[in-house]
Amino acid sequence: MTQALHKISGGFRNFPGYVFPVDTRVSFQLSVENEFIRTHHDSIRVQYIRDDWRVEDGSIAYWEPDLLHYWQQVKYVYQDGILFFELTLSGEHEHWIGITAETETDLYSEEFALCTLQDDLLQYFPFKGNVHTHSTGSDGIYPPQIVAARMRRAGFDFTAVTDHHKYTPSLEAIAAITPLGSGLECYRGEEAENMGPGMTHILSLGAKSSISDWKNDQTGNFLQKMEALKKHLPADLPEHERTYIAQFETIAARIREQGGLAVFCHPYWRQCFRFAATNLMADTILRRGNFDAVEWGNYNVARTALINAKYMELVRECGFNKPVLGSADWHRDSQRDNVDYNIIFAKSPAFEDFADAVKNNRCVAVGGAQDSFPFGSFRHVKYAIYLMEHYFHKFHDPLCFEQGELLLKALDGDHSVLPRIAELRKELQDLPRRFFIRSKG
Repeated sequence: MTQALHKISGGFRNFPGYVFPVDTRVSFQLSVENEFIRTHHDSIRVQYIRDDWRVEDGSIAYWEPDLLHYWQQVKYVYQDGILFFELTLSGEHEHWIGITAETETDLYSEEFALCTLQDDLLQYFPFKGNVHTHSTGSDGIYPPQIVAARMRRAGFDFTAVTDHHKYTPSLEAIAAITPLGSGLECYRGEEAENMGPGMTHILSLGAKSSISDWKNDQTGNFLQKMEALKKHLPADLPEHERTYIAQFETIAARIREQGGLAVFCHPYWRQCFRFAATNLMADTILRRGNFDAVEWGNYNVARTALINAKYMELVRECGFNKPVLGSADWHRDSQRDNVDYNIIFAKSPAFEDFADAVKNNRCVAVGGAQDSFPFGSFRHVKYAIYLMEHYFHKFHDPLCFEQGELLLKALDGDHSVLPRIAELRKELQDLPRRFFIRSKG
């Protein structure tokens, strides 16, 4: 007789956490909620394996001749609906626990993925957000505050309205969202551009004043600074590249002077069937490195592929190590708002902590045309993949979605939703403390 397999979810409660320090002895006291497992508790099996195919004592899992592997069988005690067992989670790994119960005809099974981290990474929490969006302040279709609320609904802890040449829409979003008490962090920002046709675009994030207003001020010193910088560029560069590179670096320097981050936007953006910035221009800007981060993703396969290829080339040639940021360049509904974003490892999603995470390369760029694909260091990406599946998708994002929906209602004048918005803020603040266990005690 064939045994029917039933993959279950929610069959157990009271998990002690999901991310732990390395070499932690974890005591599990799980409430068994699934009725089949409670009824057939005599057949329970608890099994364990980690991602390098080793078991609790560090020895490799053994194999039968037909190459079917066996997980470690974990000793447990079942009493009054509670399942008791202990495991030592060693090294920086992912760990899997499988719990089953069966009869001759049915097998019920649930699996759990845990993770252990070294303290240097575990001291931070993961947050995600999109810092490149557009509103009716430039060429987007929604007002700034609606854009911010939709970013919360997409699952984000932080965002920035970055309209072309416009700084005030980001302030409007902050002014509208902050009083609603959601906890969503909205950063000051704009998308600054060169004078003329705008060959290169630069995200200004967190600057204390408008970069575009300074650049366009006829009585200001932008042109003077740009011409002075231009004199120090390599003499063998064509005039076209010298002009636009000097403008780019002058704008980036101003962003930094104003306390912001300067991000090289979509280096391989095409405009009217040609690259907006020539390949020589993009290559020179990247090699000189006078900016804080380079943008990845941007909802376009070609842009993502080309910056990935160039980044790898520069790593090989000159040890290039600039942080990468994923961003949607979000304008309208035809773009999926939850595909391109950033995961940062920080104390909080406040701008100061975001900037610290970016400057110290504790960030992962997530980008793709139809699905989310993370880029960054191997260690951070491996951790991000775990978080995307087991933390954000399962626990974090549903809370953000509900709160984002309520924010849209509140912005439409329905203040009856404010208490629930506050409750969801607390749930989102409490979630990391339950998911991430930062002490072995």
